[in-house]
Amino acid sequence: YNEYKSYLRHMATKSPDASSATSPLSPEQEQQWREKGYAIVPNLLESDIVKGTTEKMAEIFKDDLGRDFGSFGRCEFPTNSIIDKIILHPNIIEAVSQLLRTPHVVLTQSEGWSKAGHEYEGSQENKDQRFHMDYGNNTWLHPTPWHEPENVAMIVYLADTEETEGGTAVCPREGDDDELYQPPYINMPGQAGHWEFYNDRAHAEAYFERVDPEVAAFRRKLYEREIIPTYKPGDVLFYRYDIWHRGTPVKVGQRRSVINLAFTKRECFWHLTWNRAWTQGNYYGDNERTVIGLSPRQRAVIGIPEPGHPYWNATKIRNFAARYPGIDVTPYMEMLKEQ
Repeated sequence: YNEYKSYLRHMATKSPDASSATSPLSPEQEQQWREKGYAIVPNLLESDIVKGTTEKMAEIFKDDLGRDFGSFGRCEFPTNSIIDKIILHPNIIEAVSQLLRTPHVVLTQSEGWSKAGHEYEGSQENKDQRFHMDYGNNTWLHPTPWHEPENVAMIVYLADTEETEGGTAVCPREGDDDELYQPPYINMPGQAGHWEFYNDRAHAEAYFERVDPEVAAFRRKLYEREIIPTYKPGDVLFYRYDIWHRGTPVKVGQRRSVINLAFTKRECFWHLTWNRAWTQGNYYGDNERTVIGLSPRQRAVIGIPEPGHPYWNATKIRNFAARYPGIDVTPYMEMLKEQ
């Protein structure tokens, strides 16, 4: 509780350009995310959590072909399993707050994927993706200006891509004058109100060669500048909805498992929850036990107001405690006394 109060005071007074000794990301990692659009961060998660999550993912996906994105609900929060320890890991939440410069962030995407290497070809295959930005199916709006970020997306790697391949490729931004990062960002399938959507790289680029050679030329530059990092188990790729990136093929016979996450500033309601509502699986006890076991900080990112929020009064706190028998409401009550 005292640590939570100290954190709120720290974030309220922190200089926008400062990184404290307790910040999960180094100044260099934070700067790379701000300027290049991505940063790969190792050692953010405990090895036993990574190992346990990897084993759980193998169990979940043992009979899955692994061709399409996602888990069809099986890895969405709350999983009521060890996977939740990654989704709401304190270091991840604090890293998001560090990048967005606010303690008030909410979870908007939580998904797992065990992508399998295969020989299938098709216009909508995820095997070898086209370059794209993720804003397209996360908000109705266009991204804000580059230096005013509202979201943090990430991919938590559970595999060694030196063995599996399939690492996420990125096209780093190269300064404010970068020709590939001049808005509006519409040179991709499914945008501009009339471009047809193709997921597969070959089909997408052949389409643009036919219908708009200028866009095709723009997109060739993305591939010329792409980098495909090697990811190790536990590495976290922090990126943004407005960076060019794509999925690459996994080696046939291998699987590349990841957890995909996204967070946004609490006030940015125009960034929608990508999954079904976190509360859909309530009533059966597992979700309720998960909520009881979370810290106030973790509860805040899934939509439960933090201690000290104007929502709370004594009656609401008592009713909250009645709904979740055994929950520690002390932080909520103590902050109420201080108001």
